[in-house]
Amino acid sequence: MSEQNVELHRRALEAFNTRDVDAFIVFCDPEIEFHSTFASVGGARYSGHDGLRRWHRDLQDAWGEGIRVELDEYFDIGDQTLTVGALYGRGRQSGAEVAMPYAGVVRWRNGLAIDWRAYSEKEDALGYLGVSEEELALDPQEALEE
Repeated sequence: MSEQNVELHRRALEAFNTRDVDAFIVFCDPEIEFHSTFASVGGARYSGHDGLRRWHRDLQDAWGEGIRVELDEYFDIGDQTLTVGALYGRGRQSGAEVAMPYAGVVRWRNGLAIDWRAYSEKEDALGYLGVSEEELALDPQEALEE
C-alpha cells in the first residue's frame, strides 16, 4: 500500500506544479488538514477542500503562477510519505527569485491524503515523523525517476 502512496504523493505534486487546484484536490480527503510554511508568514493551516482552495489563492497572492516544487527523494514510511527537494518561485510583490529547501509529509488513508505538512527544512519534517536521518537511511526508500 505505501509504495502506492509514494506514487500518489508524486502525482499530487505534479498537479500542484501545474497550479491546478482541482487536480490536486483529487488526491485529498474532504476532511484533509493542510499545514504550510510557504503560504503566509509564520505558516498557516487549512482544512478541507475549501481550505485547499484558500491555500491555493494564498500561494497565488504571495508567489504568482511561478511557484513549483522539484523533488530529489521520496520515502515510504508506512501510512506516511516524505518528499525532499526544493521550492522555487518569484515573490509576487518583490519579484525576487527564491529557491529554498522543501520537505513534505503526507499521511494517507484509503488512497487519499488526510494530513499534509509542508516544511522549509528536512529536519523539521523528520522531527514531526520522529525519525532520524540514520533511521530514514535504513528504511525502504522509493526513488522515482522523473
